[in-house]
Amino acid sequence: RLVEIEPQPLAEAQRPQPEAAPEPPSVPVKSLADIAALADQNRDMAFKVLVRRCVRLVRLEPGRLEVNLTEEAPRTLLGDLSARLKAWTGRNWMVSLSREEGEPTLAEVDAARRETAIVDAKSDPAVAAILAKFPGARIIDVRIPQQAEAPDADAEVAPPPDAVGDDDDDQL
Repeated sequence: RLVEIEPQPLAEAQRPQPEAAPEPPSVPVKSLADIAALADQNRDMAFKVLVRRCVRLVRLEPGRLEVNLTEEAPRTLLGDLSARLKAWTGRNWMVSLSREEGEPTLAEVDAARRETAIVDAKSDPAVAAILAKFPGARIIDVRIPQQAEAPDADAEVAPPPDAVGDDDDDQL
């Protein structure tokens, strides 16, 4: 025998709630350097090189990028930028080409910084003396060592590794 059961309305708490679409992870993109860093994080080195050499930033807003490209930029670069930014940030990006010149490329900024460092090094008295002592010598690279941070005055200072251990070994 068939028994027919009349469906009862579910209480509000028992009704299945529609699942909210998960929000894509928010990756902040505030500069061209951020885009190059995203390419680096995603191991897309060829694209990172293109961004560094071929893209001049004109305007950047969340979801909108306006750029000027160098002559050597591939024709597909704007579409590639839009697709990769969407994949990496989880949001749609409108990438447009501007007639404004924009900022220098990241590669141009690095080259200018390097040239400034070489000029500064040449004007240093010690370097100038070395260059005078060795005719034909030239500066090919300048590296500034990173300074170690000084420990806080409140922080405990650990003893040197040599001082840790048993003193029994010193006695005979």
